[in-house]
Amino acid sequence: MTRDTQPLAVAEFPLTPTTARRIVRDLATSHTGRIKLSKHARQRMKQRDITILQVMNVLKSRSNRFQEPPFERPDGNWQMNIEGVASGSTLRIPLVLRRHEDDPTAFVLTLINIK
Repeated sequence: MTRDTQPLAVAEFPLTPTTARRIVRDLATSHTGRIKLSKHARQRMKQRDITILQVMNVLKSRSNRFQEPPFERPDGNWQMNIEGVASGSTLRIPLVLRRHEDDPTAFVLTLINIK
């Protein structure tokens, strides 16, 4: 569900794990249209029987953790790996947080089912 309000934007450098988690959680909870899946991520979802609901549940969970904390890429965006449990499966979600300072979106690169 997407609300009419703007997503949480934070002008912070460097981007801390706490702030990154708040932004990603806000996007997954209130602005799902701002979370995009790469073609590769969609292929892995199908191959690994992972649903979009599982992905969103991991991203909005308060008990998810960073398998790799946010780091700045050469393009100025921030990449991170978030890991959490959904429907009994542990998922690792590498993603890129774009434009976190004014108009945030998240781009899921792939999905890994950790067993």
